[in-house]
Amino acid sequence: MSEERVAMESRKMTTRRLIPFAMMLMILWGTGNAHAHAVLKIVTVPWQKTETLEHIYAPLIELVGRKLETTVQLTIAGAYKEVGERLHHRAADIGITGGNAYVEAKEAYPELIYLATCKQPDAYYYSLIITHVSSDIRTISDLVGKSFGYTDIKSTSGYVYPRLMLKNAGMDPRTIFNKTYFLNKHDKVYDAVGKKVIDAGGVSITMWDRAVKRNGNVYRILSRSEPIPRNAIIAGSHLPENLVNQLRVILEQAEKDPVFSTKSNVLKGFLIKNDAFYNIVRQAKETSLRP
Repeated sequence: MSEERVAMESRKMTTRRLIPFAMMLMILWGTGNAHAHAVLKIVTVPWQKTETLEHIYAPLIELVGRKLETTVQLTIAGAYKEVGERLHHRAADIGITGGNAYVEAKEAYPELIYLATCKQPDAYYYSLIITHVSSDIRTISDLVGKSFGYTDIKSTSGYVYPRLMLKNAGMDPRTIFNKTYFLNKHDKVYDAVGKKVIDAGGVSITMWDRAVKRNGNVYRILSRSEPIPRNAIIAGSHLPENLVNQLRVILEQAEKDPVFSTKSNVLKGFLIKNDAFYNIVRQAKETSLRP
């Protein structure tokens, strides 16, 4: 038999083996245990250090893996915008992202599916503009000519809402500072203010206690935002509908599970809202970024 004929027969045999395997995968996706024998990939925005995020989301990873009888992997995106991109390109299945990053991901990829909103311990938190307690900055209007730190341009509480608070105070965040820094993580902004490296910064209240523990009670709050919806849990459109429904049930019932009952857990459970829950973030973004 010629080499060409042998190669052809080999391809036929491979194809015959692959077809049943593909059918088996399709059956698995369509059954109640939709993610059996697969790896469910979760990606989150880098709003804290990797080890901190792994600790926060450990109960979620354990719960979803146990309920779906599958392996769940958590990865930390390099930038906020990557979460939507990875879901769109099927490099991840589930994303955990802040309000503004969620809004922008939905604008770029409308097919992304809202699943739930994190409770830490409830569904809302706040953005703060802070300075050092020994600073001569007493009010938000004293920030003119000072240095200021944001986290990431896609961050809700570390960029959008600080800009909104400045604009609501009649100030132009594009021109009032002598220097502006983007430090990527909230902890870094807290530390920079606490060590007087920068004069002031925009941060999430979520990390306040951690910052005080590290640097002491050295912060003065200049402004506090309106309530902001917490991180959204979203899914890629490639996930089957029955798996999406399973995940919503798992998330909705999570706080009743023993793995979420530990007092040390930062993540207390999830609320099932909808896309419109983040309209307040859309409005804040539109106002804060308007010239």
